[in-house]
Amino acid sequence: MPTTKNLLFVTTALLAVTSYLPAADWTYWRGPQFDGHSPETGLPDHWDAKGGDDSHLLWKNEELGGRSTPTVMNDRLYTIMRAEPGTSREGEKVVCADAATGEILWENRFNVWLSDVPDTRVGWSSVACDPETGNVYVLGVCDYFLCINGETGETIWSLPLHEQFGMLSTYGGRTNFPIIADDLVIISGVIINYADKAKPNHRFIGFDKRTGKVVWFSGTRDLPDDTTYSAPSLVTIDGQQQLIVGAGDGSVWGFQPQTGKPLWHYALSRRGLFATPLVVGNRVFASHSEENVSGTSMGAIVALDITGTGEDTKATEAWKIEQLVVGRSTPVELDGRLYVVDDRCKLHVINAETGEFIAERITLGDSRQWSSLLVADGKLYVLTENGRWAILKPTADGAELLNRDRIRNEGFNASPIAANGRLYFRGKSAMYCVGNADAKPAEALPVAAKQAAAAKDAAVAWVQVIPAEATVAPGETVQFETRLYDALGQRIPGEQEVTYRVNGGGSFEGATYTAPEGNEHVAVDVVAELGDISGEARMRVIPPLPWKFDFDKANDAPVTWIGARYRHVIRTVDGSPALVKITTIPKGARSRAWMGPSSLSNYTIEADAKGARQAQKLPDIGLVNQGYVLDLQGENQELQIRTWAAQLRMASTIDFPWKEDVWYRMKLKVVIEEEDGKPVAIVTGKIWPKTESEPKEWTITARDEVPNLTGSPGLYGNAKDAELYLDNVQVIAND
Repeated sequence: MPTTKNLLFVTTALLAVTSYLPAADWTYWRGPQFDGHSPETGLPDHWDAKGGDDSHLLWKNEELGGRSTPTVMNDRLYTIMRAEPGTSREGEKVVCADAATGEILWENRFNVWLSDVPDTRVGWSSVACDPETGNVYVLGVCDYFLCINGETGETIWSLPLHEQFGMLSTYGGRTNFPIIADDLVIISGVIINYADKAKPNHRFIGFDKRTGKVVWFSGTRDLPDDTTYSAPSLVTIDGQQQLIVGAGDGSVWGFQPQTGKPLWHYALSRRGLFATPLVVGNRVFASHSEENVSGTSMGAIVALDITGTGEDTKATEAWKIEQLVVGRSTPVELDGRLYVVDDRCKLHVINAETGEFIAERITLGDSRQWSSLLVADGKLYVLTENGRWAILKPTADGAELLNRDRIRNEGFNASPIAANGRLYFRGKSAMYCVGNADAKPAEALPVAAKQAAAAKDAAVAWVQVIPAEATVAPGETVQFETRLYDALGQRIPGEQEVTYRVNGGGSFEGATYTAPEGNEHVAVDVVAELGDISGEARMRVIPPLPWKFDFDKANDAPVTWIGARYRHVIRTVDGSPALVKITTIPKGARSRAWMGPSSLSNYTIEADAKGARQAQKLPDIGLVNQGYVLDLQGENQELQIRTWAAQLRMASTIDFPWKEDVWYRMKLKVVIEEEDGKPVAIVTGKIWPKTESEPKEWTITARDEVPNLTGSPGLYGNAKDAELYLDNVQVIAND
């Protein structure tokens, strides 16, 4: 580290640091130690975005402008951003550039679909780099999750987390940050899943970083208030590795990263936490800008001491300052002091041990703040939302401003980073690389080692069943694996014989499961037992097309549908049971539900649909096919085909007057054709009163030259204003 951390409580923590990066890379948005510290020295204390002599501007690339913090690995810079903005082909892309020159080396482009996020918020998350494999990981704004070869840009595996898990993608664009934990890559978001996980919950998923197989699936508490972008940190406290993060339920949480087991939580806010907690030793600093848990004040920063291990892990409040509104920027610690920038861009310096103010409201020359602080070369680097930058030097009574300036027509949401002798400042309009041309890279920082293995004779405290989540076809076999862990979350080497059993259908022979045959959609629970300790996994058994759902004998929405239960109920409508999307649910009135695997293509979905009127308003009712929506809009009295609600890049919209309390038949078909050697999607929709014969002609047609090639069938509906009703759902393969 550039300085010695002299907090008294540091000595109580054990940080495993037996491995090093091959260079002083910046592999995570807050740095390799998750604290905003860089070991670089000899960095400039001024620079000029216009360039020229003594500007210290090494390069500037306007093609790399955006909102998220870049990362650096093997002298390559990675970021995520808009692709082909403002066109009918717009999407999202991961970009790799030469970190020394800014030259773009490759791009990996993908679509944004079934999301409410506006195009200006594309590229919210940051790329996470894995030095062990050389791969990079990214979560797109529609919750499309990718593992990419960091050298070639080739996609190794990918998963649409919205379709397969029910992860929410909202207008706010608040997607979270992947983090590497040994052999896992972990991601989180507010998820509305199926069966016993059907209620909204800020959940975490641990994937095998090489294969994308689900290793564990855990959560916080149901019905969180917000989707958030508070990123996790990976630390070791008292010999126990922990993943520490702020969650959508307003609490700070600690998890065992290898098992997903929740260890502790501390309620900080009535709403979600957005700022990333900082961990120094065994102390966690967390902040927010919303309502406090008690009283009427807004905003707070708290210091928590984490003690104990396993079931005895606890978080104890050391100090707390209320009415300090820090909802975005993550603080840094230096020489026992906490440097905090509030949402109005005022710097506060706090004694990290006692919580006493050393300096308050130091003006940085702006009024709004998003990015977090960087500590490098004994200085503080600050970027602000309105295009200002500042460089400060800590002093005995606070901080001295060395230099600051403002770049016209620029804005900084991303945080500054430093790697291999260079600073990187990413603005909305350009990426700036700053430094001395002859600077030498610093020695690499140590990074947390792999979680140590427990002794072979250690007591088993956790049985983990892998895959923890899967979707399979009838008769398909799945080879299960169990891993055993001690109370610290350390894997116990060797093998011990476990016994498998299954609830919901199918059978086991040893560790091999065979799904039940037939045409039923079945939810299956797998249990692996070792003495009186057991672990569980879940599977959805989904038959091939065709599917038919009439709800006549149903008590609830089909158990295997993602995002359907809790938002929908079965009720008798016009003398027959129907699926009703209700208005009274606190979360998810405007939402989607998915029925099966995302590998399906070239099919047709249809259903009977009816809308009620409430307070002179009608709902929106839609079908989902391969990432496209046919939306019968109530207030607009229009019919629309789209894939991206906020951008409408390929949308087709026509007037379509319709009435409440009338059953209509809706039909949506997607065909992938080839034109000039490239795939094109032809999307057609049809709607007519159910009492009439189906019309020969399609009602509406759309075309997509950058098509969604596969996708799960599903339902869309906005029941915020009035209930909507669905019946006789059918999905068939195209002829």
